[in-house]
This record gives sequence, C-alpha cells and structure tokens, in this order.
Amino acid sequence: MTHIASIPFIAVFGQMAARAWSVFKNRRHVTELKDWSDEQLKDIGLTRSDVRRALAVPFYRDPTALLNGDPLLRRPVSLNPANAARSAPSLTVVDGCDQKSGSLAA
Repeated sequence: MTHIASIPFIAVFGQMAARAWSVFKNRRHVTELKDWSDEQLKDIGLTRSDVRRALAVPFYRDPTALLNGDPLLRRPVSLNPANAARSAPSLTVVDGCDQKSGSLAA
C-alpha cells in the first residue's frame, strides 16, 4: 500500500495548505503588534513604521520576512506615482549611412 503523501498532487496541495496556514498565523501575530506601545516595540527592535510596512505586503506574503532584522529587506521603498514628471530622454542623432557604398548600417 502506498502512502498518501507519495502522490505528487496531494503532497503539493498539503505543502500549499501548510504554507497558507503559516502565513495566516504570522500575519495575525504581526497584526497584534499594532496595539503595542512605541516603547514595547523599541524593546524588541521595531518601530511602528516597520509594523505598518510589514502589514502593507500582499495578503499571500509572510509579513514576518520584513521584521527578521535583515537590513536589505528593511531598506526604504521609493514609490513614484504613475503621473510623476519625468526628465526628457536624451536623444542623439547618428549618421547610419555609409557614404562609400550608400547602404545603411545595421
């Protein structure tokens, strides 16, 4: 008799369910940090903006990844609005015609 986890579809489904439960549980714990005072957050090395940033990730991502202390994950995110003014691109005119043969350069 074969073990039920040896069937690939059921094994993958079980892993996805376990991951979803883990993300849900961790998000619930991070949500509890919103009620903590600034002094309590400082004691564990967090700020209120760290908690807000962690809760701003999409619901299917684990928010504790931002709170684990990795400085690369805590760097500020620069978001620009879609209608922000941009600098004009610099264009350079290039003569692509070979004078001797009269053909264009590729």
